[in-house]
Amino acid sequence: MRALIILLVFFYISLGHLQANNIQFEKDVITIKNGTNQYTFYVEIATSAQQRSIGLMHRTSIKQNEGMLFIYPKNQVIKMWMKNTLIPLDMLFIKGNGEIEKIFRMTTPKDLTPLGPDVKLKAVLEIQGGLTTYLKIKKGDYIIHKSLNGK
Repeated sequence: MRALIILLVFFYISLGHLQANNIQFEKDVITIKNGTNQYTFYVEIATSAQQRSIGLMHRTSIKQNEGMLFIYPKNQVIKMWMKNTLIPLDMLFIKGNGEIEKIFRMTTPKDLTPLGPDVKLKAVLEIQGGLTTYLKIKKGDYIIHKSLNGK
């Protein structure tokens, strides 16, 4: 019986990992406008509930110029966590006009603590942990993408 339970747990974990690898994401380009500087990122777009629930789980690395943009169908309070996420990320919470409302820097891998401000937002951009500090990206800067009314 014990062996069966262990086998079922292993199967469940493996199935979740395989499911995460089978999800397809649209790819696009976004720009972060920071004063006179602009930074280009090649992102995967997560628009469906299934895509948003998987996100960057099980990834072992992410390049400096890559990320994932989570777009929600309407402005809402958004909370994110690091379940099954193996790398530290910077999470940028974005208003419908593209303005960055809040940044959570160097999030802790696998942490289940919900992160996000208690205001209605349209999107979240996840990029390599530490990049917002290095590039001096801050609240009030803008994300430019066709899904947002960015400036």
